[in-house]
Amino acid sequence: MKRALSKASPVLKVLFGAGIFAWMAASGKLNLAQIAKGLTHWPLMLGVLGLGCCQIGIMVWRWTLLLHAQDITLPFRRAWGLTMIGLLFNVAIPGSVGGDLIKGYYITRATDGRKTHAATSIMMDRVVGLIGLLFLSAAVVLANVTEILRIPAMRALGGLAVASFAGGVVGLYAALFAGGRLSEWSFLPRILRDVFSALHEYRRKSDVVRKSLALSVLNQALTCFAFYLALRATGVTDLRMSQFFLIVPLGLVTCAVPISPAGIGVGQAAFYALFQIVAPAYASAGTDAFTIFQAMSILLGLSGLFWYVAYKHRALARGTPTPAPQPRPRWDDGTRKNSGAADR
Repeated sequence: MKRALSKASPVLKVLFGAGIFAWMAASGKLNLAQIAKGLTHWPLMLGVLGLGCCQIGIMVWRWTLLLHAQDITLPFRRAWGLTMIGLLFNVAIPGSVGGDLIKGYYITRATDGRKTHAATSIMMDRVVGLIGLLFLSAAVVLANVTEILRIPAMRALGGLAVASFAGGVVGLYAALFAGGRLSEWSFLPRILRDVFSALHEYRRKSDVVRKSLALSVLNQALTCFAFYLALRATGVTDLRMSQFFLIVPLGLVTCAVPISPAGIGVGQAAFYALFQIVAPAYASAGTDAFTIFQAMSILLGLSGLFWYVAYKHRALARGTPTPAPQPRPRWDDGTRKNSGAADR
């Protein structure tokens, strides 16, 4: 029974997402005619695709930094290919983290002896990406705190954004600082100890974490700008930035929940609910904008098919390890004196 449910789970998730999408279209919460019209604004759509390509470049840069900190050297072109393969499978596997599983399979297969460290780099990449997204929302909340505190619904979402960002940063650095100690706990499973050991590497190279977080903020800012272009394609031009940056990052976070492929259906429901809370007049347009943004993201992800077909497995050479400290020679007094006398 469990085996049958496990096999049916991906199909059920696809049907669940498709069902939500169909219900929203039938109920008028999703305007398919407006979406089709928005997609005809080709300059805006090209802008969304161009920003998407820039985002991929930043993601690849960030991942190679995280890999290098684990003593794994991955050429930029190959990292780009694996990232594109991950984006391709994001379209097919429920949740925007589905492609990480495939990317993890390829990179761990190529890094013999450092498999856990390679997998940990993908986990770190995802975590710093989410923190970057939450930072944008928290920063806008703090910059517009008077306006947000005045409206109960926005106050609740603003508190959630700030708390989530603070919790993410504290949790990340707590894991990094505790990693070295936890990796020595012999009663833990070996794989967990290896993960904690890999996290300790990031503590030793803390500048990599700071750079990765900065790249994440830049990357997520481009994501929000791409969503803004999609919103412009629906005819919305007067949504306040305080509302926009409160809604969009939180809405995009929901797409990481592994319920439906590429967040189809689930993302629409989340954005409709968030717009309904913060800016009810734009609830339908905001949901349509997400669907346009999603369509462009899927198109970009499908281009990963080229990299998937062209991929060839090659083992990675390990980077230059940090030299271990050499033990100091032990001299007894007599030997030391004799050596000194001989030198003189």
